[in-house]
Amino acid sequence: MIKLNLSTHKKQTSLSNMGGFDFSKVKIKAVLLVIVIIYLPDLFVIPMWESQLAEMNQKLSERQAVSSSLKRKVEGGKDFERQIKELIAQEENLGQKLQAVKQAISEKKNPSSLLLYVAKNVPNELWITSLVIDGETMTIKGEALDYTSIGNFVNSLRSSVFVKDANIVSTSSQVKEEDKRRIESFEVNFSIARFDQ
Repeated sequence: MIKLNLSTHKKQTSLSNMGGFDFSKVKIKAVLLVIVIIYLPDLFVIPMWESQLAEMNQKLSERQAVSSSLKRKVEGGKDFERQIKELIAQEENLGQKLQAVKQAISEKKNPSSLLLYVAKNVPNELWITSLVIDGETMTIKGEALDYTSIGNFVNSLRSSVFVKDANIVSTSSQVKEEDKRRIESFEVNFSIARFDQ
């Protein structure tokens, strides 16, 4: 025989079994222990760590300030390094220019002192027709009334600080048609020791 329950009264549902999970088998002590383990750090451990975290954050901000200061100094140092390189390049350039100026001064050949000395030591009986300076040599051509004047002129130039060697290249005699006087022509080469005193 089959019994049917036609009553509209519903059966009371058990709260211990919801969603397929049986709460009657749950151990309360274990659940409380898990809750304590989960929330205990929030109450005790995290505040202790927060003070350490604040201390570390303060140290970090100090270190960041020091780091940014050092970065600024490094950037400033790069600017100084660039300026130093520019100064070194300018120094090298000036050194090369100074060497060029020194070389130009050492090669400066102003024969004014030498020519003045030659002019002062020309005897009255001698006159110069040609004077050529080529590098370190000077060639003088001229005429004199006698050989003695030529010899005196060459000796006076040899004794100067300007001349280191003097050689008589040639001499010749000729008679002038106008007054029938005998004239000695000469050519002398000198090695120039210096151009100024």
